[in-house]
Amino acid sequence: MEIVNVRIDERMIHGQVAAFWTNSLNATRILVIDDQAASDDIQKMALRMACPSTVKLSILSAEKAVQRLQKEAYPNERLFVVMRGVATVKKVMDLGYVFPVINVGNISNKLGSVRVVGTTSVTPEEAQLFREIAEKGIRITAQMVPSDELKEFMPLLERAF
Repeated sequence: MEIVNVRIDERMIHGQVAAFWTNSLNATRILVIDDQAASDDIQKMALRMACPSTVKLSILSAEKAVQRLQKEAYPNERLFVVMRGVATVKKVMDLGYVFPVINVGNISNKLGSVRVVGTTSVTPEEAQLFREIAEKGIRITAQMVPSDELKEFMPLLERAF
């Protein structure tokens, strides 16, 4: 099992993830980690429809995902992990699985959020979660699509706040 990318993108599987990221990473499986989607048949159906037919898909709660990742349950797979938000990354970490690098994609603007880079806006609460994750030695990057320049996220976050 090889984790080829871990991405925060509130849209989870959409055009950029399905077309650009999955192909450029040569991913064989997308692992969506999201408690809400894992328990909602309509969201699961939408994610299945958005997933490229050449790629396997798993939609798991944070707890179940940690269990599967710790067991390395996807042998010979190139795993592309997608999570809706930073709170899920923190939850996975608290449950005992740490990703060495997190790529931040789309987090839409909402009440109280500040634009950090591109289409990534975070609230003060989300900014604090990013800080807690970075303090554990996890590298956080920002890159909308594979052809974009890879940027270090934390300096951009600190500049915004």
